[in-house]
Amino acid sequence: MQYQYNEEQSQFKDMLRKFVQDKYGYDCHLALCKSEQGYSEEHWQQFAELGLLGLPFSENVGGLGVDSGFLMAIAEEFGRGLVLEPYIATVVLAGGLLAKADNSDLSNVLLPKLVAGDLKLCLAWEERASRGNPLDVNATATRSHIGDNLLINGEKCVVLGASSADKLIVTAVAEDGGLNAYLIDCDAVGLHVQAQTLADGQRAGQIRFCNVEISADAALFSDGKAAATLQETLHEALLVMAADGLGAMDQLLALSLDYCKTRQQFGVPIATFQTLQHRLSDMMIACEKTRSLLWAAFQVQGSSEFGERVAMLKAQIGSAGRYVGQQAVQLHGGIGMTEELSVGAYFKRLTVLDLLCGNRDYQLNYLAQRQTQLTVDAA
Repeated sequence: MQYQYNEEQSQFKDMLRKFVQDKYGYDCHLALCKSEQGYSEEHWQQFAELGLLGLPFSENVGGLGVDSGFLMAIAEEFGRGLVLEPYIATVVLAGGLLAKADNSDLSNVLLPKLVAGDLKLCLAWEERASRGNPLDVNATATRSHIGDNLLINGEKCVVLGASSADKLIVTAVAEDGGLNAYLIDCDAVGLHVQAQTLADGQRAGQIRFCNVEISADAALFSDGKAAATLQETLHEALLVMAADGLGAMDQLLALSLDYCKTRQQFGVPIATFQTLQHRLSDMMIACEKTRSLLWAAFQVQGSSEFGERVAMLKAQIGSAGRYVGQQAVQLHGGIGMTEELSVGAYFKRLTVLDLLCGNRDYQLNYLAQRQTQLTVDAA
């Protein structure tokens, strides 16, 4: 059983930490947040050169085919550095679903471009009423009067990476009542993207589809496989997003500890105050609980337990992220509330992570429903 990064992953993680430290100072983060694009295209091309974009994909499309431990290592360092490039949106969410698609004609053409850094994708699945449930879909895909073409109608919200994507994958209900996913060009007629900037500076979008006409060949799945594959992809994405949150929490703890060692009150560092030592200890415990759940979920990928494990992990990110963020702000005092320090930026990152892909309440409800179903099946 693997409970921590192996030697190869640790070396990779150390290399990436140096890269992030060199390229992503807090001033750079603020500048990118205020820029029109919201991220650095130069950094994205460097990701491609370093092989980061191809890590999870098979070698026949130019990838490396490594396990998700490497993606967790990337996400942890990206969370530590407040990286804004749409890595999770393109590689983990949209790329992860595309790699599992039945339509190999599409995946074999598009994934090499993604790996090379020439294509950005996003996955549009969340709707206003879904509240984290990927199977609660109102968008539709109906037959057009012209040949075998399809018409996509509906709305999607908080689509990560929507403002920078070249193509998107949208989930919609087909005429037979089954769920499927479809590839659409972002400049398609009838597709309207309203760009959004999330609280932590990440870019997203609200997308409206008004009779967007696509070929029937744009469907990614057949035989009702889309629903299960979408859930599997989102569970894998939650694992990576949790690692991002853990990186942010670890950095908040390090910043708080360093500040308490240097800030003096009554002629001594405030780190000597027992009450503050207790706070720092509790912050460390929250980080370690999250780390334990992260590796517990990693160990059962591909099993029936994986969904429950990642739900526990995501719920922990919601509660631990809020606690660590609040304590870090309070330990820094009034300056912790300002943009002058990065503390608030990390807290915002953790807050957004809690809300994406089903917040803490949704995950706890999912766990309760699973337990109820298991009890009924056992009876």
